[in-house]
Amino acid sequence: MAEQEKREEAAEEPAAPVEGETGEALEAEAAQAAEGAVVEERRPARAQREVAPAGPSSAIVVPRRTPGQPVVSRRGILRLGFWSSLGAIIAGGAAAGLDLFYPRGVTGFGGKVTVSASDIPPPGQKKEIPEGRFWLANLTEEQGGPGLLALWWKCPHLGCTVPWVPAFVWPDPTTGAPKQGWYRCPCHGSTYTDAGIRVYGPAPRSLDTMALTVDNGNVIVDTGNITPGGPDNPGRAVRL
Repeated sequence: MAEQEKREEAAEEPAAPVEGETGEALEAEAAQAAEGAVVEERRPARAQREVAPAGPSSAIVVPRRTPGQPVVSRRGILRLGFWSSLGAIIAGGAAAGLDLFYPRGVTGFGGKVTVSASDIPPPGQKKEIPEGRFWLANLTEEQGGPGLLALWWKCPHLGCTVPWVPAFVWPDPTTGAPKQGWYRCPCHGSTYTDAGIRVYGPAPRSLDTMALTVDNGNVIVDTGNITPGGPDNPGRAVRL
C-alpha cells in the first residue's frame, strides 16, 4: 500500500523541467495550445455559415437596397420616357385628325364670313372680301341677276388669285361688242364675266361659287360650302 501511494503522488507531481528547457519555451507551448483550442471552437461556427440556406431552390432572393442608390435604374427611366413620348405623339395626332374632320369654331376662310349691310356693293359693282377669299358681286339684270353672288377668287386652272380688272376690254360673247371690265387671271389670261362665267383661257370651268344667305340686311357667306362654277352661275344669285 505504501509503495502504491508513493507512485500516485509521483504521478500527480508536475514533471520537473528537462535540463536545457527555459521558461520561454514553456510559454510558447502554452500559447500554441491556446491557439489550437480557439481554432477548434471557431470551426463549428464557420461550418454553420457555409451551410446552404434553407428553402426551395426556386426561391427569389431580393437584393438589398444600398443607401443612396436610386430605386429606378437609368434604363428604366429612359424606357419610361420613350413610351411616354410615343403616347403623347399618338394622342396629338389623333386630336389633330379630329380637328381636321370635325372643325370647331372655324372663322375666316373655311367658315362663315359675315358682310355687314354697309359693306354690300351697289348693283352692278363688286367688293373684294379678303377674309373669305371671295368677290361679292351685286348683279344687275344685264349681268345675269338681280342678286348677290359670292365668287371664290381662285382660278380653277392653277389656283392663281383672280382680280377684277375694270379697264380690261374684251368682246361680249352674247353681243360681240367690246365690253369693259372683266375678271382676268394674271397667270394665263383666263377671262370671266361679272357672274364668273369663263369666256376665254385655259381654265376648265367658270369661277366657283360659295353658299350665301341674307339675314336682316347682312350677308353671310359659308366659305366652306363651295360649288364648282358653271354656266348657271347667275341663277345662284340671292336677292336682298
